[in-house]
Amino acid sequence: MREFQIRLIQNQQEKDAMYYQRWLVLRAPINMEIGTEKDEYEDSALHIIAVYEQQIIGSARLREISKELGSIAYLCVLPEFQSQGIGTAITKKIIEIAKEKQLKHLRVMTRISASKFYKRIGFIETGEPFQFLGIPHQFMYFNLLFSEDNLQPLSQ
Repeated sequence: MREFQIRLIQNQQEKDAMYYQRWLVLRAPINMEIGTEKDEYEDSALHIIAVYEQQIIGSARLREISKELGSIAYLCVLPEFQSQGIGTAITKKIIEIAKEKQLKHLRVMTRISASKFYKRIGFIETGEPFQFLGIPHQFMYFNLLFSEDNLQPLSQ
């Protein structure tokens, strides 16, 4: 198994490389232009990356919507690195950060094709599926207060 590092982006160069990686995975396959991988919330969000041999191979974004709710967006891993635990590691890092920020829930708008991935981590589907960019999507939620990591003795 390849050794990779999960961490926050550290500078603008990494942020630009992350946007390109995001575009390659999420937008290029559906013939969308460079620039469509960004939105108006980028500067107010945290960006988490997976790095292997100085290359960004995975990324996601955490944004605080309220004092209780965080939103995960743009979770993606380069195809040649998928199914190796990288997406799970990124998601677990986001959960860790969300708990540090004392958020109570996480929300993700995911492609239906990725909903099994989130279910394995503990996310629950809510509402009806809908179309976004011509692709079926679903909202899913994760309860940070009752996740397995919180079922530890209080005397740590």
